[in-house]
This record gives sequence, structure tokens and C-alpha cells, in this order.
Amino acid sequence: MSPLKSAGLYARRALELAARSNQLERWRDDLRVVAATPVSDVLRCCRWQDGDLMADESAIASHIGDVLPEVADFACLLARNNKEAILSEIAAEYSRLLDEYYGVRQAEVTTAVPLDDDARRLIETRLREIAGSSFTLDERVDPTIVGGIIVRVGDRIIDRSVRARLQALRDSVLESEHSQ
Repeated sequence: MSPLKSAGLYARRALELAARSNQLERWRDDLRVVAATPVSDVLRCCRWQDGDLMADESAIASHIGDVLPEVADFACLLARNNKEAILSEIAAEYSRLLDEYYGVRQAEVTTAVPLDDDARRLIETRLREIAGSSFTLDERVDPTIVGGIIVRVGDRIIDRSVRARLQALRDSVLESEHSQ
């Protein structure tokens, strides 16, 4: 199974566990903390108990910090299955699933320069007006687009970059030359 597919399965399981204990946001925060912890420190928090790898609460406090025992146990489950290396992917997928659960969609926004707060708010407002739902922005900077913006929501791409306009102009000129 691919690491991304595994991350999705484990993230869905984490969401089920978090929902069961009504700790959705706390799990999001704690998974991020655990994912940012070196794998060797995560492994130091796990001990064998009754044939199962469980979190050692005293080790958690010293190696990871203040996280829910259930999240630490989850990290040890990943270690038992040799999946501790994909903790950051699991945390990211969990966050995406939780946003989806709340009705917040994700948009990938690519610009030539970093967005300022006003531009960010304007993009979020326009997306909300168009789609009727809230969005979180995954911002990327790519100077090769020259200017403008590229927005990707799911499999839909809106390319209003200068690079795309120049390419369209080039294609139009070449097409008109061939038709003469």
C-alpha cells in the first residue's frame, strides 16, 4: 500500500477516535506536535505491555510534551506497524479531513509573490461567494508564473497567471500564422 493511501486510512481512524472522545481539535494539535517530534523520540515513548506497544506516559512528557495519551498510543500503534515515518502525512490528512467535516474546503493558491493579509482575505471572500463555502488556503509561491494567480480547488483549476495569458497569446499568434 502506498504511503499516501496508508496516511489516509490512519487519518480516518484518528478522526474516528477523536470524535469518540469529542476531542477533534485537540487531536489536530497533538498530531501536529507528534509529527514534528523526531521519530527516535516518538519511539522512546513506546513500551511493550501485554504483547502490545503502548505509550509510556512519563516518557511522553519528557520526549513529546503535553499530548493526549490516546494520541501517544496512536503514535505507538503507528510504530508497531512501522508507519511512524508518515506521521506528518497523517497529521496533514487528518487536518484536511477535519476541515472537510466542518464544511471548510481547501484551495491551493499559487502566486508569483507571497500574499499579504488583504489579498488573502479577498481571495477567501471571492471563493466563498463563488462556491458558497469557507476555504482554507494552501499558499504556494512560484515566480515563474510572472504575476496573477492560479487557484486549484479539488480537480478544478482557475489559471489567471500572466504566464498562462502569454502562452494563450503565443498559441493564438501561431494558430493565425498556420491558417494563412
